Amino acid sequence: MDLIRRFALLVTAATTAIVLAGCSGEPTKANAAAIIGDDRISLDSVQDEVQWLLDNVPDMQQLQEQDKVSLLSRHIVQTRVRHELIGAAAQQEGLSADAGEVDELLQQVGGAEQAPSQFGVRSSRVREFASDYVLLQQLAERNLDRISVEFVGAYISGESPEQTAKEKALDLGREIAADPDQAKELAQESGTEVIDQSVTLRELASGQQTALLAASPLFSADEGTVVVTQPSPQQGSLWLVALVEDRLVGASSGGESGQPVPPQLLAQIGIQQLAPFAAEQGVEISPRFGVWDQATVAIAENEDAVASYLLPTTASSEQ
Repeated sequence: MDLIRRFALLVTAATTAIVLAGCSGEPTKANAAAIIGDDRISLDSVQDEVQWLLDNVPDMQQLQEQDKVSLLSRHIVQTRVRHELIGAAAQQEGLSADAGEVDELLQQVGGAEQAPSQFGVRSSRVREFASDYVLLQQLAERNLDRISVEFVGAYISGESPEQTAKEKALDLGREIAADPDQAKELAQESGTEVIDQSVTLRELASGQQTALLAASPLFSADEGTVVVTQPSPQQGSLWLVALVEDRLVGASSGGESGQPVPPQLLAQIGIQQLAPFAAEQGVEISPRFGVWDQATVAIAENEDAVASYLLPTTASSEQ
């Protein structure tokens, strides 16, 4: 279950100790690791979980030896924030995690005793984490055939001493955002092949070359947004710049169609489908853990580490 472990530590999905602060019902930022809507994740609870993992899980002790405890802390806060968002999504969509699927997932990682090492959470939270993983897959399945987007843009690659591929992509993204009516022409001027298509979430998720793009902000961004994203850092300096011209959400078909999607990719797609809930509730992260990246529903170490951007067009910002 190395895939699940890597997923847990890098892109995961939890808090059982959320405290509402103040008589007015509004959370206070004092001693808060994160605030999601009116809910607050306390700094003390995060520090307690980090210490428990360092004291009880040998793999986590290696992080301390490598001076990477901050990575573990960020992961824990991220899982807790996503847990709140998963709860909101599950309630709206009428989803519930099947106990048998949760048990099966725990068995795949070696049981509850091995789960803290695999998931990167304390023992009291492993079942909750596994439930979130199952719910993320359900959320993705629910939307595979419901969501389609029409977009125009281009892939940007290539580095130079003067400008990185990321900088080129952001420059093009800003130009399109400022003049969306000229999106196709601006993409052509970038010197790469123009992409102009309408696709469903399942179509991209089922393609060998496009699967990771299904788990990008392309399918969760609002209409009239320019998405600048690096689908896979492992593929090098390749960025997609895309103006979302239309985003349609149809009725659920109630059944599966098309090619099956691997469970890990489903969970990653499910995370991306939390973006509307994060935008609706609002998420604030203590600077000590990094910065909130709304585009990927994740916590980045800093602004330079952000791998996706959402740029509102002139028309959308005026609405």
